[in-house]
Amino acid sequence: MIKFIFSVSIIISSFIAVLILKAICNKQKLEIANLTGICESTRTFRHDFNNIMQAIGGYIKTNNMYDLKNYYNHLIPECFKINNLYRFHSKLMENPAIYSIISDKYNLAENCNVKMSLNILIDLNSLNIDTYTITRILGILLDNAIEASKECNSKIVNVSFEEMNGKQFVIVENTYLSKGISTKKIFEKNFTTKKGNSGLGLWQVSKLLVKNKNLKLYTTANPDFFTQKLEIN
Repeated sequence: MIKFIFSVSIIISSFIAVLILKAICNKQKLEIANLTGICESTRTFRHDFNNIMQAIGGYIKTNNMYDLKNYYNHLIPECFKINNLYRFHSKLMENPAIYSIISDKYNLAENCNVKMSLNILIDLNSLNIDTYTITRILGILLDNAIEASKECNSKIVNVSFEEMNGKQFVIVENTYLSKGISTKKIFEKNFTTKKGNSGLGLWQVSKLLVKNKNLKLYTTANPDFFTQKLEIN
């Protein structure tokens, strides 16, 4: 019963998020093309909400906790996805350029069965970096992260925008298989661990870092995650 109450609360909160996001979608009039997919997901979930509650009610009436548990396990990922999409949209709309990059890579990750999480703790418009540079660097880092994590059993990419000690950071971490990879060699021109890749992505990032003296990129690897931490002064 506790699980049921929790599942219902998740569903209701997701439904509320759907209504809020629907209002935002209408207000923005789909100013950004990638928003269409997010709105469609929420509309579909809202349309199915009554059917979902009817199914849950049927399991409760017959005291069929086994099937209710299975139904719950299938439903929860969709609820969390809707909630994540809402947070994803409301924060990123502050900066359409970063929004476009993130949403495109989010869809790419989803198509590769990669779970991509996003944590925004600062005003994206306060980033001390020009739009051209941040979108190029972020796009390359996310492409690499998704490419690496999709080969793993645990397919995870975490993205964070935060501020510490007066400095801004954009952090991209991902699961990976190449545990012995050199964190220095990867920035060399044409270096790649994937057949068919150009190996130019991180080399291009290194060139952007040289041009922008207020940027530093710290690359680390532990047994679980490969991490790229962009520092912006």
